[in-house]
Amino acid sequence: MEQKLLKQALAAFPSSKGKTLSDLSEERPVLIVFLRHGGCPFCRQVLSQLQGLSKQMAAQNMQLAIVHMMDDSQADKLLARYQLQNVHHFSDPDRKLYQLFQIKRGNLAETFGPAIWWSGFKTTILSGFLPGIPGKDLHQLGAALVFDKGVVVASHFSKNSADLPDWDQLLTCEIPLD
Repeated sequence: MEQKLLKQALAAFPSSKGKTLSDLSEERPVLIVFLRHGGCPFCRQVLSQLQGLSKQMAAQNMQLAIVHMMDDSQADKLLARYQLQNVHHFSDPDRKLYQLFQIKRGNLAETFGPAIWWSGFKTTILSGFLPGIPGKDLHQLGAALVFDKGVVVASHFSKNSADLPDWDQLLTCEIPLD
């Protein structure tokens, strides 16, 4: 998508704090995390991991933004559980930002199939990230992108619901100089 069109499209989506992803990316690089539905145990695992990455993100001069399909009050409660209530988050129940950034929807095997079961067992039973109430779109997969000056400079698009980003790789990506 052409930069001007992307910026215009992003202008329609202010965060919980009133800034757009374009605004944030002009200030400094943004790690944008696209969550699956709010009840997803893998999303809860991602939020816990993000909670532990604040120092590493600060060292990289990177800020965090979270895109989700929940309403703001549901998201506020979930994010507060992981001390992430102060990050910019974007309610996108119609998945327009997901579509704009080409975040894939999974098929049945990629979201609930046998390949996911072992990861699901480890995440829920062994790690304690219990599922919540299923959300808006159970087939929506997640992603994490580093967005700088309106350009995606690094990305991880989940191949299935259990496929989590390599945070070190994303947080140490090469950010182009102006």
